[in-house]
Amino acid sequence: MLETAIKKQIQSISSISSHYEKQILAVRGFMDIFNFSRVSLYFYSTLSKVGEGILCIDQQGVSSLQEWRDDVRNMPPIYSAIKERTPKHIDSQSIHQIPGKFTNGVTTELIVVPISYSSHVVGYACMGSTDSFTVKDNLLESLAMYGQHLGQIFGEDDYPGYSKKISKREIDVLQRMSWGESTKIMAVSLGISEFTVQDYVQSAIRKLEVLNRVQGVAEALRRGIIQ
Repeated sequence: MLETAIKKQIQSISSISSHYEKQILAVRGFMDIFNFSRVSLYFYSTLSKVGEGILCIDQQGVSSLQEWRDDVRNMPPIYSAIKERTPKHIDSQSIHQIPGKFTNGVTTELIVVPISYSSHVVGYACMGSTDSFTVKDNLLESLAMYGQHLGQIFGEDDYPGYSKKISKREIDVLQRMSWGESTKIMAVSLGISEFTVQDYVQSAIRKLEVLNRVQGVAEALRRGIIQ
């Protein structure tokens, strides 16, 4: 039953062109399929180990988390889920290890679900409920499946991974660098944070095997990656 619902939700997300709408529907899936009343979605950088807020949906509606950013190593329960690439139940004994701004007043229990692409975690979702809930192995397995499917949708274009293949977002950043745009301007234009722009820049430089931004732009032009 859950597997069918997950596949249907993934098909709906894949059919949408808007990245923001995909994020909304991805979070809605955690709520509609698994009956959580509050879900927050975050980017994750394997380079800096930083989690960066995207959005939250609860009974009050959709809210932005773009001002929320922190080193995930400061939140051991979440970092453990990311390192092991498996959903974790954070109970009342462990939830105090997460800063209050990330739990938004939830003091009982949470579940964190890594969102993985290939061998890397590209993001994670934290979820809870106004009611108590029972955490069974089959629930965690289904959440893991959903997280993996979401990773396939979001990972290729948005994750600055270690593959030699230059991602679409990295190409966007390289092109804008060639136009002389600053990190701040790129962040505004692309709708992401300056921190995330810097991540894409460093990843592109590494993949192109050059030393700095100037060499990165020159090499991208030479290869025809940008114009």
